[in-house]
Amino acid sequence: MADIRSQEEIDTRLAEQLNPQHTQEAAAATYDFKHPARVNRTQLRTLESLHDNFARLLGSTFSGAMREVVNVNTAFVDQTTYAEFIMSLSNPACSYQFTLGPTTGRVVLDVAMPVVFAAVDRTFGGKGSSQGGDPRQVTRIEMGVINRITKRMIEDLEEVWRPIQRVNIHDVELETNPEFIRIIPPGEIVILLAFEVNTANASGLISLCYPYFTLESLLPRLGQLTWMRGNPVNEERLILENRLRLGPMDIPLVAELGRVKIPVREAESLRAGDVLRLPTRAEEPAVVYLGGKPKYWAHPFAEENGELKLQVAGKIPTEQQGKYGTVR
Repeated sequence: MADIRSQEEIDTRLAEQLNPQHTQEAAAATYDFKHPARVNRTQLRTLESLHDNFARLLGSTFSGAMREVVNVNTAFVDQTTYAEFIMSLSNPACSYQFTLGPTTGRVVLDVAMPVVFAAVDRTFGGKGSSQGGDPRQVTRIEMGVINRITKRMIEDLEEVWRPIQRVNIHDVELETNPEFIRIIPPGEIVILLAFEVNTANASGLISLCYPYFTLESLLPRLGQLTWMRGNPVNEERLILENRLRLGPMDIPLVAELGRVKIPVREAESLRAGDVLRLPTRAEEPAVVYLGGKPKYWAHPFAEENGELKLQVAGKIPTEQQGKYGTVR
């Protein structure tokens, strides 16, 4: 016999089925279509951890270039559009665009003008201050100074990516007008990392802009860094393996007796036999540079056969190495 239900019973069953307490609702999440999240939070955190090392290397690079202690810290990591990144830059600017190999994508590295002028001022004997200068284009001489520092920053960035992927940065171009930096369409998503540079007399940001399409092929590899950190390694074994990999090698060694500043005109007129008076005394030790970095104090002496040698007097503390700068 057919199951005959009254209209009231049917309405009751329908009400029970439509009751929110008896239905499994899908979890709702907000989504910003103007700023879509192309990189998840885990990958962002890994990128931040990866570039924390870049901040430390930047501090060493600027300390050596400016011959003073420079602190660099990661300010923030964010996803934004390329148009908003360009709008955040000053005009004139000091921005470098380059190709991040093996990808074919471009990256932008922007150095805030206060940092640029502080580095230039310190290089030419000033206190490393950028105050009192009106916004202006950098001169060719100033470009030469900041280009040398940028070369070291690019080497630092290549070193940062080494645990993930060996990268090769090339086709580096300097642009002083942000409107002419058109590496991707304005609406594309970029990953922006900002690093705060603080010296005794100046401060500013260094911004690193990765378009999503540049990082797309590298993002799956970011999980490898998390795995490496999650598994402890035998440090003694790792040190031994690294020593075996290095093997015998030639390291440039330079002993510096002293430095003196003279006018360019006087330097151009120097001839063999001219005497320069150094600010150091004869009994003071020379600074020994290994690989261009100050490492030891040593006393030079000559043997009876005329061969010059160095007697190491001590190791230069890490906190004092910055005041000696570097040599090429």
